[in-house]
Amino acid sequence: MTLREAFTSEYMSQIKRITLQLRTEATTAGGRRKSRAKGQSVEFYDFRNYVTGDSIKNIDWKSYGRLDKLIIKLFMEERQANVNIIIDTSGSMGFGDKGITAKLLSACLCYMFMLNMDRVNIYAPGLTPLTDLTSPSRINQAVDYLENVEFSGESSLTEQIKVLPLKQGSCILISDFFTQDNKTELFKLLAYKKQKLYAVTLLDKTEMSPENGEEVTLEDCENKGTMPVTLDKPALKRYKQALDAHLAEIANSAKRVQGQFSLATTDMQVLKLIKEMVM
Repeated sequence: MTLREAFTSEYMSQIKRITLQLRTEATTAGGRRKSRAKGQSVEFYDFRNYVTGDSIKNIDWKSYGRLDKLIIKLFMEERQANVNIIIDTSGSMGFGDKGITAKLLSACLCYMFMLNMDRVNIYAPGLTPLTDLTSPSRINQAVDYLENVEFSGESSLTEQIKVLPLKQGSCILISDFFTQDNKTELFKLLAYKKQKLYAVTLLDKTEMSPENGEEVTLEDCENKGTMPVTLDKPALKRYKQALDAHLAEIANSAKRVQGQFSLATTDMQVLKLIKEMVM
């Protein structure tokens, strides 16, 4: 299945009904993301006493009539956020349905943030970044870009991210994290680049629950090494322990930089995953 076939009009209509509010640093451009700063938008925030220099346009004259003192209305300023979506394009991400799931998740997030009038940037190592997406009308451009993403070879996310010109904001990193990167150092790099991290760990359903008794040949998707294995109970137990340790390392490393960890599998509904990311 191609991304164009998977990203249907039904997906788009459901995305329109989902409000994704991510805690992020905002830019000064006008958008729909609410900031802690007080501004002049239409959404009421609070009252405070008038001080010299305040605009008389913000005086609440009804309160003045009741209290005989000048009260200023404050409003919540709405700003535009930068959202950086980074897709791991290493070979292991091409296993099973991880590739199409990563693309579909990226397309859904991109469309949602553009509906929110945020600025979206998509980074897929091996391709020129697609940046400054602010209008939902550009979703077809984003889908075309994602269709061209290929998964192959070995990669170092740390080295790839070092050279990315990320603007301050939120970073959604989609990967299985089956790389040699030190996860803590990787996430610290993103924090240094002023990113609010959302580490989405994507695994194929067979990676989560391999079948007991199955005889398989394991292949390293990145260096092409192979190993015959019989998945008996002891082997499955060791595999489960290693997988749990892998996921715990990612979650703990994300926590150290005040980031968020999400586990996604290829049999999970993408829109359900997005809803679970809502804060």
